[in-house]
Amino acid sequence: MRNPEEPACASREAKYYSGHHRMSCGRVAPWTGPHCHEHDMDRPLGEPLRDRRGGAVSGLCTSLGGVSTLSESRLVSADDTGDAARTETPKERWKTAARRLLREPLLHFLLIGAAIFAVHAAVTPSVSKERLIEVTPEVRQSIIDTFKRGHEGREPGPDELARLTDLWILDEITFREALAQGLDKGDEMIRDRITLKMRLLIFGGVQVDEPSRAELEAWYEKRRAQYDVPDLVSFIEVPFTGPDAEAESREVLKQIEDGSEPEDVRMRAHVFAQRPRHTLEPSFGKAFTDALGTLGKGQWRVLQSSVGWHIVRLDGFVPGRKVPLDEVGSQATATWKDERRRVLAITATRDLGKAYVIRRDTP
Repeated sequence: MRNPEEPACASREAKYYSGHHRMSCGRVAPWTGPHCHEHDMDRPLGEPLRDRRGGAVSGLCTSLGGVSTLSESRLVSADDTGDAARTETPKERWKTAARRLLREPLLHFLLIGAAIFAVHAAVTPSVSKERLIEVTPEVRQSIIDTFKRGHEGREPGPDELARLTDLWILDEITFREALAQGLDKGDEMIRDRITLKMRLLIFGGVQVDEPSRAELEAWYEKRRAQYDVPDLVSFIEVPFTGPDAEAESREVLKQIEDGSEPEDVRMRAHVFAQRPRHTLEPSFGKAFTDALGTLGKGQWRVLQSSVGWHIVRLDGFVPGRKVPLDEVGSQATATWKDERRRVLAITATRDLGKAYVIRRDTP
């Protein structure tokens, strides 16, 4: 006689079906193998196996040699399962959660990583930044670039690079020790070099946008004298100084016009060839340079300058002209950007100065 708790399909030959599996006895087998021919096919697979009283069946309906059986078939009523859950102690629940956590692969990965980090920290001595000399890829590339500039673009070989790297390390050791002993203090040359290096670093970090047409035109008009072609003059002048300089200069001019030029005139003469007229103003004054433009070519004249009297002969004059912006656009843009970069760099330096307290000792 069959045990009433044993599924009917456990002792009968199983047939293959597809779709849903519902037992006529009220139990449901969530399996995909052979199905008992005594059960209906209108229940989805995957639902829990239950009896007519609503109790859960522990186990799955499986196929062994073509016969469907329930592995570990055991019926547990809903009330029994509820009682078991309610009787589980907090300690048992903690142990269950701990076992699940210990089976997590992520936990294993984190523990292994922490162990590797701990071992590395234990075997690697800690080094302060001041005592660490590191040959970074940037340092190595700088060594290579310096070698290439001195060897017509040829890169150093492995032995050469190793030797150059050793030299760099020795220089860095020497430099660090010099700083540690304060040898950079009180040396204006070293101070200037470090200041220049920092200034170049600040300038390199400044980004300047392209000027607009209106900005460039306004800037160009203020600096037009730097781009316009100036008047070019060629002349000979003989200076005269002293209280009787004017009278002497006029006497010599009369002798030249009469064809009896004194012998010392050529010895004292100064020759100016193709000189921009405006560059003569600091030496002779504006009145003198303006008068040069009025002289006839080849004529001798007496002119007064800011330093005395002169007899002057004009040998050549090329009038200047105004240069439009379009003719020097790229040059003017580059100069504008340089000036703008300088202004922004000074502003950035002043911003750095906000971190300092500046005291000025006034007499």
